[in-house]
Amino acid sequence: MSSVMIFLLFLLWSIGLYYQLKGYDKKVGLATAASKILRGLLNYPLCSGEELNGQHLRMVLIVKGGRLLLFSLLIRVIIFPRLWETVLLIIILVAVSLALYYLASLRNDPNEYQSVYPLSEDFGVYELLLSPSGTTGEWIGATLAELDLRKKELLVLSISRSGKITIFPKGPEILLADDRLLVFGKNATLPLKTLDGEKKC
Repeated sequence: MSSVMIFLLFLLWSIGLYYQLKGYDKKVGLATAASKILRGLLNYPLCSGEELNGQHLRMVLIVKGGRLLLFSLLIRVIIFPRLWETVLLIIILVAVSLALYYLASLRNDPNEYQSVYPLSEDFGVYELLLSPSGTTGEWIGATLAELDLRKKELLVLSISRSGKITIFPKGPEILLADDRLLVFGKNATLPLKTLDGEKKC
């Protein structure tokens, strides 16, 4: 396979990965999407029903396909070294490294929710950190009754605050900054920031 063909395939792969990530993050959030891409890249096993759905499987196959293309290009440059191919390979490696760094930073973003226990494709148990600059900033200062999260198919299981945990908090409970909420519900109704910078709530 010629280097030009490999580069074109790599370009098409990049576009496919972007649109797959764009659709995935609108469903589960950037932090979870980034975490699952890195899990697929590092060959972590698929161990839960939620991870075995078609969308996640497509994401894993795309990631592994890109890794194979990059390896093929690397072998091509080593066996038949050409200056322009070497330069393009360096550019691609730098771009991939920056993308991985970005994904790692998204996975550890404290303003994004973290999946604790996925129960199905749509439901699970999640941990949210209330931060003024995060997507849950508008929750701070409000009571659970005012938020009426049950209309969004969300149930707050516990609140962790300054080392103390409140199990099954009541409606009059006021939420404060830096509270950690353990929430059961539908991921589509969680307050998220998508790849486009849009906010889901």
